[in-house]
Amino acid sequence: MALLLLAGAARASDPGPATVPSLDLARYMGTWYEISAIPSLPQRGCVDTVVHYRLASDGGFELLNTCWKSDKYKPYHGMAKPTDPKNPARFHAKFILFLGSDYWIVDLDPEYRWAAVGVKSRKQLWVISREPSLDDKVYAGILERAKANGFDVSKLVRTPRAGHKPPADPWGGIAGAPSAPRGS
Repeated sequence: MALLLLAGAARASDPGPATVPSLDLARYMGTWYEISAIPSLPQRGCVDTVVHYRLASDGGFELLNTCWKSDKYKPYHGMAKPTDPKNPARFHAKFILFLGSDYWIVDLDPEYRWAAVGVKSRKQLWVISREPSLDDKVYAGILERAKANGFDVSKLVRTPRAGHKPPADPWGGIAGAPSAPRGS
């Protein structure tokens, strides 16, 4: 019993992974390709996963994950809001109803060509890139830093690429998604 209490206290006091010290949110917006992820339930069976971000007027951003599944692109729309004014790389993303997740940018290329996004518990991690592929040496460096930041990178799975082209207007026809960019 005492060991369980100590383990719980250790988890509660864990501040989570380190995040990037600065972030130009406007520069982060746009289209990113998922290179790999620690898979979550909604992602099972997905290929050609792409995520789109655009600024929201509340200081956060909208996100639209799209993945090819069951012969079509499936959209997952969400809103990310900042959670810590002292840490510009920490957000909470909310999707359908009450479904939500941390969205912490834990690694970021100085030129905003790639990023690694995780959650406080370190149970999820996504490696994303502006291009559909990433140089092997760059990817290895991202994994090395993620591992040093406490992520189990052995659970990362490369996102399959089957060559499906994402929709030209990823926001078109998405319930709850406005048709014009906001806050930009």
